[in-house]
This record gives sequence, C-alpha cells and structure tokens, in this order.
Amino acid sequence: MRLADIAPIANSDYLLTIEGLSVGSAPAYFSTFSGVKFNLASAEFNDGLSNVKRYVEGGVKSYQNVTIAKPHDPEADQPVIDFLKTKEDGSKFSFRARPVRKTGNGNKANIYRGNKAWDFTGCQLVSWSCAENVDTNDGAQTVMLTIEFRVEQVEYK
Repeated sequence: MRLADIAPIANSDYLLTIEGLSVGSAPAYFSTFSGVKFNLASAEFNDGLSNVKRYVEGGVKSYQNVTIAKPHDPEADQPVIDFLKTKEDGSKFSFRARPVRKTGNGNKANIYRGNKAWDFTGCQLVSWSCAENVDTNDGAQTVMLTIEFRVEQVEYK
C-alpha cells in the first residue's frame, strides 16, 4: 500500500503579516506564530439511563488568542509601535499567515505555495510587549516584539 504523495510545509515557510502594516516600503514580517486553535463550548447532559456524559449540538464557538512576534529593530520598528498604539483602544485589524516557497536567491520575489492563506479577521489587541527579560550579559539572545490578540473569525481560503 502506497501512502499519498504529500508535501508538508515547514515552520519557516510562512509569511506572517498584519494587513496595512508596513516598515518602509515592505510589509512588517513576523517570525513566530502561535497557530490556530478552535474551541466549542456546548451544554452537557446525562440521559438518565446511563453514566455517559452527552453534549447538545451547537454551542458557542471561539478561537484561542493568537501570539505573533518578530525580532525588534529599534531603528525600523517605529511604524509597528505606532500601529500598536492606535489599536490599544480596541479597534480591529486583520492578520494573514500565508504559505510560501523558499527561493534559492533571497532577491527573488516571494513564490506563494498554492493560493490559500489563513485569514484572521476581527482581531483585537490583548497585549503587546517589547524588550522583555533583557539580560545584557547574554548577547546571543534576540530582543523580540510580541503581540497577542483575540480573533473573531478564522478562514483558510
């Protein structure tokens, strides 16, 4: 029996951007992403005849908060900080995680892998942090700019 041919994606093959957020002429790219997690909360009951817990159909759906981060560049990240300051009032934004193919030459344009991406809409800032746990004795660690936000809707389209 032969397994189906698949081409799984590596962690490094995602392009992580916030819609409308640029640093200079390029989009602001993020390097870490907590992923997509869906939850459904529904009422439970016992039918009275068995010791089995059952659940009603339907319920309240929600998505786990998403965390993204990027290495902090104090000279180039002012637009990112400004964007975050404008979202502290609870106004919404969109986030996209799109699969890309690696190119041999870093000067080539991004080649998208397929035509689908994870689109997060109705995003609302929960928290952000920068220069957290700085230890000047450890020059090997990179200072990160981290953003956590809640999500209303997630689609893979």
